[in-house]
Amino acid sequence: MKKPVTKWVIVAILILLIAYSGFATYNWLQAERIENRTLNDAIDLSDIPLLELSAMGFEAEYLIRPDATDELLRATITQYLFRTMTLSHSSRILHTLTDDERYQIFTAAMINLRSFFLVAVANDRPDYMKEILTTNLDTLKQMGDTLEEILRIDNLALADAEKLLELSGNLTVG
Repeated sequence: MKKPVTKWVIVAILILLIAYSGFATYNWLQAERIENRTLNDAIDLSDIPLLELSAMGFEAEYLIRPDATDELLRATITQYLFRTMTLSHSSRILHTLTDDERYQIFTAAMINLRSFFLVAVANDRPDYMKEILTTNLDTLKQMGDTLEEILRIDNLALADAEKLLELSGNLTVG
């Protein structure tokens, strides 16, 4: 009489284990899909800011001309401020998901660049903004050239991230 009961208990335990493993596998795959989607979204999020910041050196050169309006100067620097914020957030997400050092270095470079633009735009004197851009024009052009080589943020090389961090550290505001 004990054999059939033991047999059903073993079968029930096996069924529960199979159901649990199926549920656990489903959750694991779902989490992996969400992580991959987040990774792709962070990469996609950085496409336009990378493209726009790659032209910052040449646009800065235009903005320091005497005939450039103060409104255009302020609007462009504000746009760059938001682009650097987007890139720093995007690369921070990528670093969190991949634990890749190049994204952490790139985040630091974008934070430096963001701070530079923040100081420039926080000042109400357009002549001061033009002076800051003039002083840092070569560095901004070099940063733009480096960013132009990066088609997408997932193509970022460690050497490029380090170069951008070094260049962003060379920016001066006073």
